[in-house]
Amino acid sequence: MEELKKCSGSLKFTLHRAFDVCQDPYETLEEAVRLGIDTILISGQASSSTEGVEVLKKLIAQAGERIEILVGGGVNAEVIRQIGKSAKATSFHMSGKQVLNSGMSYRKQGVNMGGFRI
Repeated sequence: MEELKKCSGSLKFTLHRAFDVCQDPYETLEEAVRLGIDTILISGQASSSTEGVEVLKKLIAQAGERIEILVGGGVNAEVIRQIGKSAKATSFHMSGKQVLNSGMSYRKQGVNMGGFRI
């Protein structure tokens, strides 16, 4: 990570939600601060931010003004209202996607092309 941060130069640097699978998120947050990471995109070590809200609260408090915590994972307007208030979160990431049915008449079963499994 240190080498990647060096390569990024003056560009903003965000850790992806892979942070959610680290062994100790509190220690890893401190390491990210030491490395000069700008933002951590997280769902609170859960599949969705609503499931990980308790961890999000702790990480946001720990981070303070030192690093941005970008809440992701199932974010919508209601999640923003709830987690914004309860966890004092100020930054959110949403995909903004819209799922549309395809006009395809044949679909290969078991092949996920980035959407829902069929």
